[in-house]
Amino acid sequence: MLTAIEDSRSFADAAERLHISPSALSHRLREAERRLGVRLFQRQGRRRRPTAAAQILAQTARRLRAELEQAERSAVAASTNITEIVRLSVAVYNAFHWLPAFLSRFEAIEPAIRIEIETHGIAAPYENLVNRTIDIVLTPDTVLPRPLEAKDLFEDELVAVVPPGHAYATQPFLTGSDFLSETYLTYSLIKQPGFEADRVWAAEDVMPVHEQVVGSIEAITELIKAGFGISILSHWALYPQIDAGALCPVRTTRKGLHLTWRALLLASAELGSPERRVADALVAWFAENPPPGLGPIEH
Repeated sequence: MLTAIEDSRSFADAAERLHISPSALSHRLREAERRLGVRLFQRQGRRRRPTAAAQILAQTARRLRAELEQAERSAVAASTNITEIVRLSVAVYNAFHWLPAFLSRFEAIEPAIRIEIETHGIAAPYENLVNRTIDIVLTPDTVLPRPLEAKDLFEDELVAVVPPGHAYATQPFLTGSDFLSETYLTYSLIKQPGFEADRVWAAEDVMPVHEQVVGSIEAITELIKAGFGISILSHWALYPQIDAGALCPVRTTRKGLHLTWRALLLASAELGSPERRVADALVAWFAENPPPGLGPIEH
């Protein structure tokens, strides 16, 4: 109940999440406060603000729910030949075009481990790893919190992504100034080190004049196709659409914006643990199946 309220815009939304009426939710809340002997919410006008007690309980509830969900998965798996489950996510991008081929190889090698895809890791991959709601995250980030360990997987390139027929589609490369006359579509205004913020904008002392924040990569690519703007995105993540001719990649800066995708897991994971075996299998698979790139840099 507390996590549903915390994740909802209103009590009515929280009640809908719980499949009960708003009045039933209010009754449950009063009963919880009676049993605990503390107030969980304070009224502020039409809204209710969680007290410190509610925040403590909700934080613990999230951890316990994650453990219970994992226990349920393990219980179901125990009735089959699957003994371990590893939850995997890809940060920022829902890029899983490589997954079927990898799973075919992995299941033959490790039939007792099942890999489950968790898309909620996109929003807060580090937090989800530390809270153990996800076991492995694929990410190109360069700065990592201390509890995490990274295994390099493959080299990728950030490219300008434009629609077919765009004036930039035939350019050998773009510079920061080329983005000044275009609507630049981005999924976040947070300037992460190692990406276009410091390798294009700061390096060339420019900033896109028309910048529009769009909350998902899928929405950005659809807007690009329709001619509403351009962006800088991962060549590997968008390769299926690039290969199909729906999007055109253009190298950004003369030297290109190269980056390394890595598999993140908790550094405390034991040797031989299921998540380490999956991470090692990912390293081996991508070594044998490197993603296609843009080709050599022209000098």
